[in-house]
Amino acid sequence: MELSIPSLMDLPLARDLSMSLNIRLFRLSLKALAWSFSLSPKMRREIMNPATGFVFNARYQFSTRDGKVHAFVVFENGRARSGAGRIENPDVTIFYRDTPTLARLWRQGPEEALGNLLTQDMSYTGNMAYLTKFSYMTTLLAPKKNGQKPEAAPPAVEPLDVEAGGKRKQRQYEALNRPTDNVRFLPDPYLSRFSITDFPRLARLRNRRFATKPAVCVERARLVTEFHRQHGFETDSAGRPWNPDLRQAMALAHVLKNKKPEILPDRLLAGSTTSHEVGVPVYPELIGTAIWPELATIGSRELNPNDLSPADADLLNFEIFPYWMNRNIREHCRSRHGNPVSQQLEERFVLYFMMKNNAISHTIPDFRKVVDEGLSPILEKARQKEKRARDPEKKEFYRAVGIALEGVLAYAESLSAEARSQAAALAPDQAARRAELLDLAAICQRVPAGPAKTVHEAVMAIWITFVCLHQENANSALSIGRLDQILQPCFARDMAGAKTDAGREAVICRTLELCASLFLQVNDHDPLVPDVGNRLFGGSSSDDTVTVGGVTPDGENAVNDMTFILLKAAEMLGFQDPNMNARFHPGVNSRAYLRRLCEVNVNMGASPIIHNDRAMIASLMNQGIAERDARDWGATGCVEPTICGRHYGHTNCMLLNLVAPLEMALNNGTHPVMGEAVGPPTGDVARDFPAFGDFLSAYKAQLAFLADQSVEINNFLGEAHQDLHPTPLLSSLYEGPLDKGRDLIRGGARYNTSGVALVSITDVVDSLMVIKKLVYEKKEVTFPELMDALAHDFSGERYAVLESRMRRVPRFGSGDREAIEMARDLIDFAYGLYRPRKNYRGGHYLPGYWSISYHVGFGMLSGALPSGRKKGKAFTPGLTPAPGASENLLPNLLSVAALNPLKMPNNIAFNVKLVPHAGDSHEKTLDVFTGYVEGYFEAGGMQWQFNVITTETLKDAMANPQDYPWLLVRISGYNAYFVKLNRNMQMELIERTQYGG
Repeated sequence: MELSIPSLMDLPLARDLSMSLNIRLFRLSLKALAWSFSLSPKMRREIMNPATGFVFNARYQFSTRDGKVHAFVVFENGRARSGAGRIENPDVTIFYRDTPTLARLWRQGPEEALGNLLTQDMSYTGNMAYLTKFSYMTTLLAPKKNGQKPEAAPPAVEPLDVEAGGKRKQRQYEALNRPTDNVRFLPDPYLSRFSITDFPRLARLRNRRFATKPAVCVERARLVTEFHRQHGFETDSAGRPWNPDLRQAMALAHVLKNKKPEILPDRLLAGSTTSHEVGVPVYPELIGTAIWPELATIGSRELNPNDLSPADADLLNFEIFPYWMNRNIREHCRSRHGNPVSQQLEERFVLYFMMKNNAISHTIPDFRKVVDEGLSPILEKARQKEKRARDPEKKEFYRAVGIALEGVLAYAESLSAEARSQAAALAPDQAARRAELLDLAAICQRVPAGPAKTVHEAVMAIWITFVCLHQENANSALSIGRLDQILQPCFARDMAGAKTDAGREAVICRTLELCASLFLQVNDHDPLVPDVGNRLFGGSSSDDTVTVGGVTPDGENAVNDMTFILLKAAEMLGFQDPNMNARFHPGVNSRAYLRRLCEVNVNMGASPIIHNDRAMIASLMNQGIAERDARDWGATGCVEPTICGRHYGHTNCMLLNLVAPLEMALNNGTHPVMGEAVGPPTGDVARDFPAFGDFLSAYKAQLAFLADQSVEINNFLGEAHQDLHPTPLLSSLYEGPLDKGRDLIRGGARYNTSGVALVSITDVVDSLMVIKKLVYEKKEVTFPELMDALAHDFSGERYAVLESRMRRVPRFGSGDREAIEMARDLIDFAYGLYRPRKNYRGGHYLPGYWSISYHVGFGMLSGALPSGRKKGKAFTPGLTPAPGASENLLPNLLSVAALNPLKMPNNIAFNVKLVPHAGDSHEKTLDVFTGYVEGYFEAGGMQWQFNVITTETLKDAMANPQDYPWLLVRISGYNAYFVKLNRNMQMELIERTQYGG
């Protein structure tokens, strides 16, 4: 009988020979790489560039974790060499899981290597920018693939009619022709007579946004690099150490004074985040260098491609990224603290994720002050404080604030001049557009320098300030706050000027169009996401959040005309941003308002989020926040509460995988997917846990270890921001910094907490319930038998009986009291872990239970669980019960509502796929939806978010994405367009339990 080649290769000797050959070829490939960069003039430019003076001196170590293979590449003064063995002080060490893994994977290109980092077949420690630079260099040697032509112009935008095609469900609108709450001017607060077809301009611009491919914008990165090349970074141009506040302010002013003043055709607002119609800004001092390997491929990648011109790619590669390789937050932290273990663990993707590498945002400036007073009074206050200050550091802080604010006002002047210039260039038959531009020119002369009198001035003041804040720091959920409260006085003044019914109707229409225009502008950029981000999570926007409703600081009903106008604007556009959050206070806000919130969810499919104002205010007051301040909270990021203009909470400073300590407890401190001992040794499950309480203690010990590590690295990164990246402009828009003479990043705000997101508690509770019931109480399975099933991912008939028994164990969400008590115990423990810890600004850590989309990413990087969940499958989102926990929705509601809001001050995400019954009228649907939310809140539930989309629709969108560019879904706190999600995320949404309304 003939043996096939695969059969031969299965023989031990053949495998050994093949592995040995591959290791030799791997070493030869490193030599070839070194020769190429030493000898080729084109390649040498990558490591020694006379035009910029850049010399790439770097040391790379390649090793297997079994210690059997070591190789290196060294770049030094324009030459490269490679060899076998170890080198001292490598900048980056790249690890392969073991020798067979290296033999199998070494041929793979950078894109495949990305996947290997996720599966933990590969890992690294050291300077990430050096790793991404090396990855890019290897792409230059790889065979060219078919893709976007290097010199091709961006494709013309073909506006897409998102209402066409017949796949979008017909929206229905209920009328409310009577007053409600504190509505003063709207004859029908629901505005049922309006739809997007009544606003042709909005329809055109909305369709254009859906059709426009985002383009990477280098404008801000170029300008900030240009400033530092000229004026220095570590020291100023005279060689003196920089004051970080002053350096940042001067760099920001340089950006704002040189930023192109964009006013796009047909727009009612001036200014743009980037120099493109839809741009992707690059922040090289944060994580911008993460896209280095994709400079040639980002335009053709499968998920969320972005245009990038060859000229801009060269600018990033040769001038911008090299300057920031050692000057970014991540590497400054690593250098300052000696590559701490807490940072190395974060870079493995599995355990926790730290947002400060990317941004320090997730907060709400005082936009009310921008609208009511303007920036000039703040500027004058800073100047007076600077004159009177005796402390040199405070004096320089006040000077920095003044310089930053001057930059904002200079940008507004540029926009005003651009509006006049565009108006002058128009043909005589474009009188209407000329009038709009001249109006914009006048408005930009007045705001944000002075107070806004009209809605148009108010939204313009907010937008200019918003754009400028994004030039200072990466936009990661920098939020607008309680926009209805900010705009209502301006709307009242506009309405007071209208003397007829027709005039008042015109003001309402104009206000609706202006609010929708602001929402259009908020969507003018996407975040920079490397392909690893798309694979791990993806689909998230910048998560700019707007909050409406609730109560005033005095405890009165805050629902007003603008509440309903903003809801209508969001409903008409159907965008993922702004992420609409609605506060509902039982007993204060009306049922009519709650009913409208449910209707907007039915029409949009996934927005707005609805919060129990009573529970949230109580939770905030429990953290020591004054009652008036607690009542003035707005959501930021996904669902997190922040006191507008007084609270620097960085509410998503970290996301921690609660399943990881479970896997570590099951394996005596070793994480099975990482394959390494990570946590403390807590015992062997086969012999060391005689009672369930003993195993639960092991889980808590592993969680405590990860909490310690996560707090340490968050504080280290915060200190890096203090050294490198203070925020004088943002600081000027808060109560506290100007009084204390201290930047927000140094504790200048009135409240200085840090927000933690604990991911996938439901999977932990369900797994602990199975262990408690089957291993300890019923003794139907031993720990060794359970561990064997986990190791084999429950595959095979021999595990059928075990799986059947597991399915009979009550889960969280079934209404089972023991499961609820298990969840309460873990929530109490986590609160006790995080709340006492102090952050780098002197505040406390506040835990919450939502996951953005990391329940999918963390799930992808985790093994099988005792709950029966298979290896690599998504975890449950937020604080939502797992699919199948209950056939009825009511036990889900009561289980989640039974948890204590006081122990979850960073909020929760309870996500329900709830769809109307076929044949139900619109009225009946709203009756049922409103009743569910009312009952859940009366039981104590904190928050509710919908997906009003059938499983069948999601499956059709997966198969026919071209028909569903508009399809909005709720992940775990944020909106996303379903067709832009990776397959794992799409499947997680499809597999959620669908309940009938």
